[in-house]
Amino acid sequence: MSAADSVGRGLRSILAATAVAGVFGYAIQLLAPRMLESDYSYVGFSVFWSTLYLGVSAMSGVQQEVARATHPALDEPPSAVLRTFTLWAAAAVAVASVVVAVLVHSAVLPGESAGLAAVLTVGLIGYLANAVLSGVLYGLRLWAPVAALIIVDVVIRAVLVIAGFALQLSTGWLALLIAVPFGASFALVWLWVRWRVIGAFRLDVGFSRLVAHVAGTVGASAASGVMITGLPMLIGVTAAGAPAATIGSLILAISLTRAPIVIPVIALQSFLITAVFRGGRVRTARLLGLLGAALAIVGVLAGIGWLVGPALISWVSAGRFAVDGGMAAAIVASAGLIAAMCVTGPALIAARQHAENLVAWVAAGGLTVLALVLPLGVETRVANALLVPPVAGLLIHVVFLLRGSTLAARRNASPGR
Repeated sequence: MSAADSVGRGLRSILAATAVAGVFGYAIQLLAPRMLESDYSYVGFSVFWSTLYLGVSAMSGVQQEVARATHPALDEPPSAVLRTFTLWAAAAVAVASVVVAVLVHSAVLPGESAGLAAVLTVGLIGYLANAVLSGVLYGLRLWAPVAALIIVDVVIRAVLVIAGFALQLSTGWLALLIAVPFGASFALVWLWVRWRVIGAFRLDVGFSRLVAHVAGTVGASAASGVMITGLPMLIGVTAAGAPAATIGSLILAISLTRAPIVIPVIALQSFLITAVFRGGRVRTARLLGLLGAALAIVGVLAGIGWLVGPALISWVSAGRFAVDGGMAAAIVASAGLIAAMCVTGPALIAARQHAENLVAWVAAGGLTVLALVLPLGVETRVANALLVPPVAGLLIHVVFLLRGSTLAARRNASPGR
């Protein structure tokens, strides 16, 4: 099979898996406002989901760097670098889970910070194992196991969580049902692929360089998570004094409207790094042209969101929640801008411009937090947090891409090359 055939097959597999995962994940988000008994229980569920997936977003940076660094082994002896890194990373995740639980438990499980810390630790260490395995599978271009890992995780979660809705379980039990599938899916897929992975790969960096690169990708992914999966959690924490119905309306609209636009692009980031951008296969000028066309489409979608968004949110929530057209349009436009950053970011990572990628995401994430704590109305703060950060981040990415392209052209044109 040619390299082009392999890439095409991989793209189809991952897109199909992402579509299946999206359907199941969307089902959870659609059913939550209808099946949870009160506005407060919906907000608690959504804030936990957002908190856990903020950690997941951060650790997707582990997957990205492991994917970039993984290559098929030739005659190299086995190395313990990745195993050592994973153990140290698991310890760091456990500590971070305790800190996060102390900060946000009042919005999820009041008075139960220890229980929240335990559930977060289970979920995030499970996802860490998933991220490391996925990175290796991407690097080896084992597309079917990558797709299986995506699907198995979300199917287990959907079955458990929807059953929990039907049984009217407490937020604490629902949190556990959300967290457990990460580790379960890793275990199932590992039993299938371990013989194809052990001894079959090498990393192109040592332990210290791997840690440094992961710090950059995790930092960027955490900042992107603040803007995407972590935004409902931040809204819940910073707007704690607002009515639960107002908070729930904003969270529901963001969760449902952004997912179809942002999640597929996020799922393809490691694929973009390993199969599209590695080796400078895509010219910067062409990439920016495609981004311009995509942003024009996003503008059209934002207009559609303005027209149909309010009615859609009201229908999904059976009249419990409501947003206006301007907020719906802002959410759609924000999703498109973030999706664009999720393409330009992998282009920078593939070129080993980790610091440049990190700068853009940290700037955008910082602006998100700043917008939410300004002394303005809740909806004004949220609108600013939706639009201003991704515009700034995308501009920074574009500047660095153009700068890198210019420097590469100068090196290629220099004498002796």
